Amino acid sequence: MAIAIITGASSGIGADFARELRGLSDIDGFWFVARRTDKMEALRDDLGVNAEIISADLSTDDGINILRERLETLRPEVKFLVNAAGFGNFGSFDQIDERTVSDMIDLNVKALVLITHMTIPYMVRGGRIIELGSGSCFTPLPYFNVYSSSKVFVLHYTKSLNYEIKKYGLRATCFCPGWVETEFLGKATADPSVTVPKAMKPRLSSRRVVRGCVRAALRGRAMYVTNWYTKLQHLLFKLLPDPILTRLWLGMLKHPEGGES
Repeated sequence: MAIAIITGASSGIGADFARELRGLSDIDGFWFVARRTDKMEALRDDLGVNAEIISADLSTDDGINILRERLETLRPEVKFLVNAAGFGNFGSFDQIDERTVSDMIDLNVKALVLITHMTIPYMVRGGRIIELGSGSCFTPLPYFNVYSSSKVFVLHYTKSLNYEIKKYGLRATCFCPGWVETEFLGKATADPSVTVPKAMKPRLSSRRVVRGCVRAALRGRAMYVTNWYTKLQHLLFKLLPDPILTRLWLGMLKHPEGGES
């Protein structure tokens, strides 16, 4: 019985990966991993799938160990691992408290790496790993620094991992979307006292970009960048020096009243 493990499965991109992977004939069940048990149970019932519900805060060692112990006990055959858990906040270094910064790094980076490493020994040949990167990972972004920097790590880690695991018949894909219409955007910009983008457009359909990512992963691509706008950004980031890109980004930001201009 081959399963798909999805972290961050309670909503947004993680939930849409469950919807998309449900249609694959070689996946017999799921492990949904997130904090909100009720949301995962509702997703399981809505999809009508066999799903193990694992409630865990993956920004903590205890949460990561819940999944580790479940793997060691049940020793599943894993066909897909999707690390979709993560969060981000806008704001300058002095607008985001240290606890939030630490949790962001622990969830976006530490948990992703440890969960990947602990899962690979249980993956079957032909298995696929999808790591959630971001369209923000291609250039330095002031006022979105910690989040975008964590995604730079994810991009480099995934590309390197993809080479290392080929000998086992596995492939890894870094998923780099632009602005996706999920609750992430609302949470990231919820504080009116911090610097945020003036507009986050175009906003993409989560289900549509997830479908594209699954296809890219099945083809063995090491990176999947979504729509034309994000692909154009990626190209410009390759061609233009960082100072120019940074000035363009700063021009897109809205500072709180009385803040920097």
